Amino acid sequence: MTTFRKWRFPILIGSGILAAAGLIYFANGRVNSGKTQGAIGNRDVYRDGTVDAATVGATPGSAPVAMQAILDSKEFKELAKNPAFSSLMHNQGFQELGRHEGFARLLSDASFAQMSQSHGFLELMQDAQFRKALEATHVDALSAASHNQVKSESHTLNSQTQALRIDESHLTKSQTQELGRFNSNFAAFNQDLRFRAIARDQAFFNLLNNATFRQMSQSHAFLNMLSASSFQAMMRESTFRGLVSQDRFRDALLSGSAAQLSQNLARQ
Repeated sequence: MTTFRKWRFPILIGSGILAAAGLIYFANGRVNSGKTQGAIGNRDVYRDGTVDAATVGATPGSAPVAMQAILDSKEFKELAKNPAFSSLMHNQGFQELGRHEGFARLLSDASFAQMSQSHGFLELMQDAQFRKALEATHVDALSAASHNQVKSESHTLNSQTQALRIDESHLTKSQTQELGRFNSNFAAFNQDLRFRAIARDQAFFNLLNNATFRQMSQSHAFLNMLSASSFQAMMRESTFRGLVSQDRFRDALLSGSAAQLSQNLARQ
């Protein structure tokens, strides 16, 4: 009995130490297992995120197929030699406007291309009162009229009213009404020689019926682009008009790839 009492406390202490050691051992085993599983999970995620270039048929360092098609086009290669084209493609305003579908459509619009080559039209576009008249004018019937109905040579100015005069015998009632609204909206410009010149142009009437143009005409970014010398120079180039009429080029502008195209100009 005396011996048992003598070793009782050491035995209890030893048992406690062994129990604690066991708990620590199993606890560490569970943590290490979790860490190991985490490492494997991370490794699996990394493998899933890795794309083999051969799998998607891409060549490292090359441009996407659609982009490469633009770069290889005869229009782009020819324009790449033109400093005005390089300046326009590097222009941040052009890059931002290119993201708007309306602007991309206007670039390939024949009437816009024609009017953007008129110095008088470009100057009038900078006049706030002229733009207000543009916004208020809708000449669906007049713009749709054929040249047999609205002949450019019949566009004269009435010496008394100074209003645009068209041989109304060829016009329908709807066209006559629209002509009256047109004369009213642009009354302040009837004595302006620049306005007299563009008022004889069917392309101007077509633009007045273009809702996208009327909306864009109120944008300062658009007006700044109209006044840019590089833009004016490009709109006079048939090669540029041919390029912007291509769907893949417009798609590149809309996707914000104009900057990437400009970076490739130095390699042409």
